[in-house]
Amino acid sequence: MRRNYIFYLGCFLTVLSLRAVGAYKHEPGEVVLTNCRQIYTKGIIKAKVDDGYTVHFPKASGPINCPPFRWHADFVIPFQSVPEYRLQFYGGLKRDIVFRTGETVLLRFDPDKRIVKSKAAIDIEAEITDISSNGAIAVKLLSKDPDAGATFWQWVGNNYIDLRHKALEAEREKRSQ
Repeated sequence: MRRNYIFYLGCFLTVLSLRAVGAYKHEPGEVVLTNCRQIYTKGIIKAKVDDGYTVHFPKASGPINCPPFRWHADFVIPFQSVPEYRLQFYGGLKRDIVFRTGETVLLRFDPDKRIVKSKAAIDIEAEITDISSNGAIAVKLLSKDPDAGATFWQWVGNNYIDLRHKALEAEREKRSQ
């Protein structure tokens, strides 16, 4: 009886450990992007923890609007830089929108009343400096307006922003015509 109990307990623990091993897709030292509301921060995996990772972010990263301590595995994706990205709609029924490094894009954010006293949406002109294989772009601020600069550094900064983000809706509409 006791042998059967130990045998079944061992099998149960083996199945649990195999399931946990399958959840980890990345290894320590790998460069990844962490997803926080379609704003991605580039970092390096330091360790595997419970059901995710501990990620180290360089000092120039930010702003990080989500707690940067532990990242669930679902919010960590591999990073690979590409020269261009084709944003596809409706399974190819609509023309693809192509984004390339060096192009100018328009970001449109609703103002944060604590920082900017304006009621109108703030348009920010930026240049694409890098594109991730998952469709996130890193941008450099080109706008000279102080309100645009404050909003840019509050939301995007040195992070990557998903091409499907609400702030890029006006840019997608402009390019789809």
